[in-house]
Amino acid sequence: MKSVLLPVIALFSSLLVPFVGQAECRDRDAFAASDDRAKAFFRNAEIFHPAKILKVHHPSRRKEVASYVKSGNKRYSIFNLVDEECKVFYRKRTRQGD
Repeated sequence: MKSVLLPVIALFSSLLVPFVGQAECRDRDAFAASDDRAKAFFRNAEIFHPAKILKVHHPSRRKEVASYVKSGNKRYSIFNLVDEECKVFYRKRTRQGD
């Protein structure tokens, strides 16, 4: 019985190691990374509302983050994907009504 149980335990532990060792971008870091990327699209920009995580994609663990930027008298919502290493991928931009 011991000879069968040991390989089974070794198999399950090797399958769990990638999930335990994965780094994750914290929510605050994801907010900051998304806000920085959003402000980079404009010369003079400021954040007028705190960023929000709209969705966490499974199993990639990418976070869809909405950043809210004001440039002059125009306001924009910018949507980015932030991966586990806090790298930002731009998705889309919308302009809110005047």
